[in-house]
Amino acid sequence: MSISHRIVLSSKVIVPLLLGIVAIGLMQFTFAEELEEVTFVTVDEEKFKQPESKYSYQQLIISGFIEDYSRGSLITFVIILPDESQIEISTYAARNGEIYMPYHITDDSVIGIHKIILIYHDEEIASTSFEILDNQ
Repeated sequence: MSISHRIVLSSKVIVPLLLGIVAIGLMQFTFAEELEEVTFVTVDEEKFKQPESKYSYQQLIISGFIEDYSRGSLITFVIILPDESQIEISTYAARNGEIYMPYHITDDSVIGIHKIILIYHDEEIASTSFEILDNQ
C-alpha cells in the first residue's frame, strides 16, 4: 500500500472520529444546560455518625436549585425525623435559584433516616434524605 493510500484511509477514519467527538461534546454541553434548569435538593453526605460529645457537631450541607425562582421568595425545608417529628426552616434562595444551607448534626440528633422536603409557594417541589448512624 502506498503512502497516498494510507493518508486517504487515515483521513477517512480521522474525520468521522473528530465529528463524533464534536457531536458527543455538544450533546454533553446541552445535557449539562438542561440539568441546571431542573429543580432539585441534595445533601453533601448521605450518612453521618452521631457525634459522641455535646461539644462537637457535624455539618450537613443542603443544596439545590429552584427553577423559576422569584427573587426574595421564601422557601421552606421540612425535615421529617425518624420519630415523625418535624423541623421547619425557612430561608431564601440566591436570586438565580441556587440553594445552600448548613444544618448541624449533634449528639441529640435522632438516629435513623431523615427526609428533607423543599417547599416553594406552598408546594412540595423536591425531596431527599440522609441517615444518622449510631456512634457505637
